[in-house]
Amino acid sequence: MARSTCYNSKLTVFVVGLLLAGGANCADTQAQFYSFDALQLDNGGKDVDISLLEEGVQLPGIYQVDIVINGKIIDAGEIPFHLEKNSVGKPFLQACLTREQVRRYGIKAANYPALFQASNSLSRECAHISAIPQATESFKFSRRQLLLSIPQVALIPHYSGIAPRETWNDGIPAFLMNYQAGYTQSTYQRGTLSSNNLNLQLEPGVNLGAWRLRNLTTWQKFGSQKGQWQTSYTYAERGLYGIKSHLTLGERFTPSDIFDSIPFRGAMLETDDAMIPYNQREFAPIVQGVAQTQARIEVKQNGYVIYSTTVAPGPFSLAELPATTSGGDLQVTVFESDGRRQIFTVPYNTPAIALRQGFLKYNVMAGQYRPSESEVDRAIIGQATLMYGLPWNLTTYGGAQWAERYQAGQLGMGVSLGNIGALSIDSTLSHGKKWNENAQYGKTWRLRYSKSFESTNTGVALAGYQYSSSGYNSLSDVIDTYHTGNHVFYSGDFKDEQNFYGSWFNGNTHRRKSRVSLTISQPLGRWGGIYLGATRETFWGNLRDQNEFSARYTSPMISGIYWSVSLAQRKWNYPLINISGENKTDRTIDFWISIPLNRNTEHDIHMNYQMQRNSVKQKVQSIGINGYAFDRQLYWDINEQLAKTSYTQSNQDSGNFNLKWNGTYGTLNGGYGYSKWDRHMSAGVEGGVIIHQNGITLGHKLGKTTALIEVPGGSNISVMGGEGVKTDFRGYTTLSYLVPYQDNTIRLDPVTFPRDVSIQKTDVKVIPTEGAVVPAVFSSRVGARAVITLIRLNGKPVPFGAVASIVDQAESINNTGIVGEDGEVYMTGLPTKGKIKVQWGKGLRYNCYSSFYLKNSNEVADIYNFTDVCK
Repeated sequence: MARSTCYNSKLTVFVVGLLLAGGANCADTQAQFYSFDALQLDNGGKDVDISLLEEGVQLPGIYQVDIVINGKIIDAGEIPFHLEKNSVGKPFLQACLTREQVRRYGIKAANYPALFQASNSLSRECAHISAIPQATESFKFSRRQLLLSIPQVALIPHYSGIAPRETWNDGIPAFLMNYQAGYTQSTYQRGTLSSNNLNLQLEPGVNLGAWRLRNLTTWQKFGSQKGQWQTSYTYAERGLYGIKSHLTLGERFTPSDIFDSIPFRGAMLETDDAMIPYNQREFAPIVQGVAQTQARIEVKQNGYVIYSTTVAPGPFSLAELPATTSGGDLQVTVFESDGRRQIFTVPYNTPAIALRQGFLKYNVMAGQYRPSESEVDRAIIGQATLMYGLPWNLTTYGGAQWAERYQAGQLGMGVSLGNIGALSIDSTLSHGKKWNENAQYGKTWRLRYSKSFESTNTGVALAGYQYSSSGYNSLSDVIDTYHTGNHVFYSGDFKDEQNFYGSWFNGNTHRRKSRVSLTISQPLGRWGGIYLGATRETFWGNLRDQNEFSARYTSPMISGIYWSVSLAQRKWNYPLINISGENKTDRTIDFWISIPLNRNTEHDIHMNYQMQRNSVKQKVQSIGINGYAFDRQLYWDINEQLAKTSYTQSNQDSGNFNLKWNGTYGTLNGGYGYSKWDRHMSAGVEGGVIIHQNGITLGHKLGKTTALIEVPGGSNISVMGGEGVKTDFRGYTTLSYLVPYQDNTIRLDPVTFPRDVSIQKTDVKVIPTEGAVVPAVFSSRVGARAVITLIRLNGKPVPFGAVASIVDQAESINNTGIVGEDGEVYMTGLPTKGKIKVQWGKGLRYNCYSSFYLKNSNEVADIYNFTDVCK
C-alpha cells in the first residue's frame, strides 16, 4: 500500500508541507500520530495523470479508510474510489461499495432499486448512495474517512453492543492448548521430613469453522506416589447464529437460572446470551413518541444520560435502551431541530426476573448424570426451561427436570410495580425416590422483591424461600443416593457445610424449611459506600435456626489510599462439632488498607496491611509490599504474617516472597515461604500455544476467545492492553479475552516499533465468534524510511504531484509516494539499494529514474535524507 507519513517533528516539517499540498492538514491531527494514504494505484503508478491535483481532487485508486455512518465508525478497510462529476461538471472521488458491504452496514438495499443501477463507465457494480432520499456521501481524504449520512428509515434497526451478524468471524482452523506446570518442595520439622509435588494441567482444543473441541486433562504426583492422569471434561460446541443459540455435545453443566446447575454428559441446546445485545437480555420499557422535526432523543436515569439518538420526523419507538440495575424512572427529552423541546417521564423499575417484551430464552438438555463421585450411578436425565417477556411489564418462566426416579416442575412470573418496586414469584414441585426410602413429594415457594430509591441511590433486595413440606428434593439429592454396591450413602442437601453435617447425622430430619435474605447497598459519593446483608434459615426437625449478618464499608480512593472494614456474624449449629446441640456464634472483623509508595505507572509500588480477628480470639495481621518493574512485565510481592490464637498463646510467624514474569512466550513464576513448622519453594510455568497454517505461536495463557496477531517483519512490538504481550521473532503473538460478537480494537504501541518497520495503521478491529481464533493482521512495510529530493537533469525539481514508485519490488508491496512542491518525496520500506521510477504524465517524456544507495546517505532520527538526480 502506498502512503506517506505525517509526523509532529521539526525534522520532517517538509513532509507536512507535502501533505498540505496533497490536501492533508496536520493541524487537524492535534499532535496525534496519523498515517496518510497517498494512494494504491491499480496500475502500480503507470500512466498517471496528475492534472486532478491542480483541481484539488485526489487521484482515483484504493484507499484504506474508516467507514462512518451517521457519525459512528462501523468498519475499516480498503475501498476503491473512482471519478465522478457533479451537476456542474466538477470531478470528485466516489467510493465503490459492494452489495455485501451495503448489506453488512445495515442499509435496506431492497427498498431502493436504483441503489445499484448499471453504469457504463465502471467495470464493477457500485452502490449509488444518492439513490436514497436525503442520503449523502463525503470522502474526507485528510482524515481517511468515508462519511455516509443515511436516514434512519433506510437503516435496519441496530441494537447497541452486538455487531451485525454479517461481520462475525469464526476465525481460522487451529490447534490450541493452554499448559500449566508446577513444582513444589516442602520441608517439615526442621528438615526431618520433606515432600516434592509435581502437577501438570493441559487444556487442548481444536477449532474448525464454527466448531470448538475442548478438553481438560491433569497429571499429579505427590511425593513418592505414582503420578496419576485425570480427564475433567471433553466437549464440542458451536454457535447456531441464525437462531442465536448454542449447541454443546459432551461434558458440561446446565445453567442455574431456574433450577440448580447439573453436571451432565450429553447434548444441550440453549439461547446464547453472548449473541443478544445487552439491552435485549434484561427488561427495559419501550420509549415511544412523535418527533415534529429531525430530532435528538435523550433519555436520562438518575440524572445520567443512558441513551441518545437522532430520529427523522414522525413517530419513533426506542426499544434498544440499555438495561440498568439501578432502577429509577426515565426522563425523556426530545430536542427538535427548531429549538423546541418535549419532556416526559416513563416509569421504570427492574423486576427480579425479567426479559424484554417478545424475547424468548430457552434451554434443553438430555444426557447422563455426571457426578463428581465415581461410585454414583450415571442416571439418564433431562431438563427444559423457558423464559418469555410478555406485555404489561410481565415475564413468565418455567421448566421441568426428569430422571427415572425424579421429576420436578417450576412456574413463575415477574412483574414491575412502577414506583413501588419489582416483584417475582415462582413455585417448584418435586417427586423423588431415594435409595432404600419411600417416594417423597415436596414443594417450594420463592419470592423476590427489589427497589431502588432515586433520591438516595439506595438499593434494596429481598428474597424469601419457603419449603412447604420436608419432602422436597433436588435432582442431585435423589440421584446421589444411588451408587455402586448400594452402600449406605449420604442423603439430603450437600450445597453447604451446614446441610452436609445435618444430613450426615440426622438424615431427612434437618431439611431447610425457610430462608430469607436481605441486602442493602448505599453509595456515599465521595465518602465511599456501605453494604449490609442478613440471612435467616429455619429447618425441619430439631435443628436450630441459623442467622448470618454482614456489613462492609469501603472508602473512596484519596491520594491513592484505599481501605475497607467489614464485620460478619454467624450463628450456627453443626452436630459434628457441637454435640451439645447449642447454637454457636462466630464473629469476624476485618480491616484492610493499601497505600501507594510510588505513583510511577511502570513500577506502581503499594504497601498493604490487613488485620483479622474472630470470636475464638484468633488474631491475624499481615503486612506486605508489592509492585511492578520492567515495563510491568515483572510482578513481585513480599508478605509477612503474624497469627496468635487463644489455644497456643504464642505467635505463629510466616512469610512469603513471590515473583511473576510475563514474557513474550509465556509466564514464569516462583516463590519461597516459611513458617515455624515448614519451608517451601515453588516454581511454575504457564502459557498458551496455537498451531496454525503459518506455524506455531507461543504466548500467554489463552482465554476462550483469542486474536492471533500478525505483524510481518515486526518483532518485539508491544500490544496495548496486554502486560508483557509482544510479538515474537516472526511478528506473531496472541491476545486473549476478547468479547465475542462485539467490536474489539487491537492496538500496537508505536513506541516499540523497530526502526526498519513502518506500520500503516496501528489498530485493527476484529469481531470474533465465541471461542474463535481470529486473525488480526497489521499491514507493515520492512525497510528504511527516507525523504528524497529528486532533481531533474536541467536542475529543476521533479514536478509537484508526480508519483514515485520502487522498481522491481514485489507487486503486493506497491510502494508509492507523491512528490511535493520542491521535489521531496517521503517513502518507507526501502531496500538498502534500489531504483525509483517517477512519472507525472503519459509517455516517456513524463518519467525519469533515480538510483539510490542508503549507506551513502545521512540518517537523522531513523529517517534518511538525501538528494538525487532523476534521469
